[in-house]
Amino acid sequence: MRPLIAFLALLPLAFGQNELTPQEKKDGFQLLFDGKTLANWQTIKRRPNNASWTIQDGVLSYEKGESWLATNDTYYDFVLRLEYRTADKTDSGIFVNASAAGNPGTTGVEVNLISDNGKPATARSSGALWDVAAPAENMSKADGEWNTIEVSVHDRHLSTTWNGKPGLDVNLDDPQYPKLAGRGAYGHIGLQAHALR
Repeated sequence: MRPLIAFLALLPLAFGQNELTPQEKKDGFQLLFDGKTLANWQTIKRRPNNASWTIQDGVLSYEKGESWLATNDTYYDFVLRLEYRTADKTDSGIFVNASAAGNPGTTGVEVNLISDNGKPATARSSGALWDVAAPAENMSKADGEWNTIEVSVHDRHLSTTWNGKPGLDVNLDDPQYPKLAGRGAYGHIGLQAHALR
């Protein structure tokens, strides 16, 4: 399994730590975001109102528009750790196993990240496998507070840990999730930028 780590924000916000711990280095994690450049990433335009991705004080963010930020490399089995925070009306997500062509939410899968602290867990809430499976509970923190998430993909099994608690536990080939049929077995890891409302 390929361990990866990124520290991100989904709106222009405060400073984020962008370095590996000694244990993460020992475990073989790769830093995807150094807090200074998008060297491991590419912007993939979705619509004419392309969102701009920015870095301020070590934090990755986006401006109003539609795009997704994809890793330059593709991945099969991996662990992704990141930190993020939301602001009012944030609507974003983490793509895994996504193709650079087409809709990354349907060529791969999306772990939803939205501004919905305190609302019930559904297939469209924070932490959901978007429109497919609800998390164990909605563990998103209030807007402006940092959240941690770990996404693990191993042998077509996706699990998440959200703010220290189990979130999703999904076999991506399970027939109970027919919407997942035909989706990629490997691909880019990505971050979604939806237009801010």
